[in-house]
Amino acid sequence: MKTIKYLFAGMLMMALSAPAMAQDVDYKTALEPIQKALESNSPEAAELAKKYQKTYKKDAKALVALGQTYFGDKKYDEAKAIGEAMINNKKFANCGDAYILLGDVAVAQAQDGDAGPAATLYETAISVDPKNKTAYERYATVNRNAAPEEAIRMLQEYKKIDPTYQVEAKIADLYYNQNRFQDAIDWYKKGDAANYSFTDFSKWAYSNFFRAKYSDALVVAKQGLTKFNNNVDLTRAALYSSVETGDFASAVNYGKVLFDSTKAPTAMDYSYLGSAQLGVKDYQNAITSLNKALELEPKDLKPMGKISQAYMGLGDENKALEYSQKYLEKEENPGYSDYSNLADIYTKKGDNAKGAEKADWYNKAMGVWELMATKAPSIADIAYYMELQIADNQLKDKSKVRELYQKIISTDEGKENLSSNSKLILTAAYLNEAINYNNEKQPEKAKEFAEKVLKIDPNNATAKQIMSFGQEATAE
Repeated sequence: MKTIKYLFAGMLMMALSAPAMAQDVDYKTALEPIQKALESNSPEAAELAKKYQKTYKKDAKALVALGQTYFGDKKYDEAKAIGEAMINNKKFANCGDAYILLGDVAVAQAQDGDAGPAATLYETAISVDPKNKTAYERYATVNRNAAPEEAIRMLQEYKKIDPTYQVEAKIADLYYNQNRFQDAIDWYKKGDAANYSFTDFSKWAYSNFFRAKYSDALVVAKQGLTKFNNNVDLTRAALYSSVETGDFASAVNYGKVLFDSTKAPTAMDYSYLGSAQLGVKDYQNAITSLNKALELEPKDLKPMGKISQAYMGLGDENKALEYSQKYLEKEENPGYSDYSNLADIYTKKGDNAKGAEKADWYNKAMGVWELMATKAPSIADIAYYMELQIADNQLKDKSKVRELYQKIISTDEGKENLSSNSKLILTAAYLNEAINYNNEKQPEKAKEFAEKVLKIDPNNATAKQIMSFGQEATAE
């Protein structure tokens, strides 16, 4: 089989952290003084190792275990020396574990990301020891970036030897580590979940989560939790997915379990818990959790916007405004909900103000939507529509309402593949113009816009009335 040059992934060493074979108790006991000597950099280590090799000179497993001990202590040259001595000894010609040891060393010493030499050694291990599962898995690991299909093929070859082998989960894991999450999902679905580890369930759940399939992620996380009760990774996936699906009450419960189960909750843990608490209107605890998220990860400003929402829930508009303004000043890519929150604060302050101050707050709210229309052209029509709601309902400014409807027409008219929301907004804009022209005794212009309404909404009664009579009409 042709060997190619492989890119060595950083995760590979983690994959190699488990020994190539389980150490027998006798070996472990005999290796303990060597291990201690290595850890303390004692010169006695070499002498102890020599005695160990003499005692177990005919025992391949014991010798590989010594090599693994050196490998675990990052004494790669010593581990390599043991592996090479073994493969050059005819007595150990069929010892696949010796080649695995050398392959692991090759990975650790790889230059410029070239794991090709390791792949060759793992392939040789398979050749001399065709039933060595670890050899197949190691080979697949080093091939997972440069030749994933070859890695999959090799895992499937081992499946032929051992039909009970969970090849589907292994292949899914391979894809997961490449961030090919849909492929990972597809392979996890093919396997027998009854035999999955908590790691399998976790990666399956997160594969769905990263694909924004939050409901599916939650289903998988729950399935895993029935088998691995209160597992931290699965509980975390359930918390995050519950928030994303809007099931805030369940998310709060998962959050309690998570925080009882882990000694080191992350900033994201606090952020999602805060979002869940916000969702169930537990505003004070939401503020506490979200502030903790900011403390742990100051660069992630999203919790700041949610703190603003929590203060709005508490009726503290000034604090809400403080956090909202601070967030929008610092956040490079604020979203629709962030602008919406600030506009809502201004509108609420306008509702509670008197006199000229009332209009000032409403105009500030409209200014937020105007800014959003500029910053996010793809949803400018929505921003204009939200702005005109304030002009219509709070300021009773019909001329401004008409101006904004005209902006919507200029924005959306002629666009292909409008969203359903944009179609509704554009229809409302056309209808508003038709009614205005009809009331202004300009029947031809009124009919022009009524016709545009009917192209989108053929059953619109008001547009039909204008087309039929051209008489004064009112909106439905």
